[in-house]
Amino acid sequence: MPKFWMQIIVVLLISLPLMSFANNKSEKKTKEISKEISKEIIWSIIPYAPIHILEGKYKGLGIADKYVQKAQKSLKGYRHVNQIMTPARAWHQIEAGELLVCHPSALKTQEREKYAYFSDPGLITPVIRALMRRDVWEEHFNGQKILNIRDYLRMNLDPLGIVSHRSYGEDVDKILNLAMKSGKHIVRASGRYGSRQLYEMLTNSRIELMLEYPWVTSYFEKALGDSNVEVVNLQIRGFPRFSPAYVACTRNEDGLKAIEGINHFLQQEIPTARNRRRMTDWLDEEEASIFEKDYLEFFKIAH
Repeated sequence: MPKFWMQIIVVLLISLPLMSFANNKSEKKTKEISKEISKEIIWSIIPYAPIHILEGKYKGLGIADKYVQKAQKSLKGYRHVNQIMTPARAWHQIEAGELLVCHPSALKTQEREKYAYFSDPGLITPVIRALMRRDVWEEHFNGQKILNIRDYLRMNLDPLGIVSHRSYGEDVDKILNLAMKSGKHIVRASGRYGSRQLYEMLTNSRIELMLEYPWVTSYFEKALGDSNVEVVNLQIRGFPRFSPAYVACTRNEDGLKAIEGINHFLQQEIPTARNRRRMTDWLDEEEASIFEKDYLEFFKIAH
């Protein structure tokens, strides 16, 4: 065989393994990039208006609806999947740790921090209020702005209404459980629309008091149409005016990276008036004024 062809064969034998190594390395890198781009975040969409509004005139205009859309756009390199689920299911999936699940309207507790990463606070939310018709409030409470649940139960007025299997805070839960054990007449509604049923019972004078967030009350007023009955929101003695709200994600490496991206988004979003309007759009004038002041002070925004 001529010397020239021998040289060509030698070069090819040396080059082929190098070319194969380069191709394998390129394919591996491509797969890694593809995997990174296709990483999936499952967002829990809670069917609890007006956090998320899934039907009717105000569909898509809930407190967290547009906020989630903006957060998703800011998190590059993820495939975002919205799944409707109850809070219990959302926390169960986060705790399981098998998927990257994020809850966009979470309250932080020490127990939950064991299995979830939490973002910086993204909003504050007014806490549970006591809802009462104005005529009852004026007749029995002389215009008091703060209600003691124990005092109310001692007065033997018409029933108080609650949603079954729902927590209203540890202290209030204890008071309600003791009241039911002692035979107090407490109306319990259940199901997805339990709170709405209680609100209709309140405005129809079938119960005298219910416990609910003021932003939910405002949603009912808008969604259920005009009513001749005025409902007042009373602070509950011993409760703070508001609590911080967070985004919570599965406590693993992927969840931590997602939280870091969410915190970057929040740094830009928190100072804006639009972020405050997510809540004030669902509060009456008095509650909105209090919220605005609390928000600016909590987030240390000059005003």
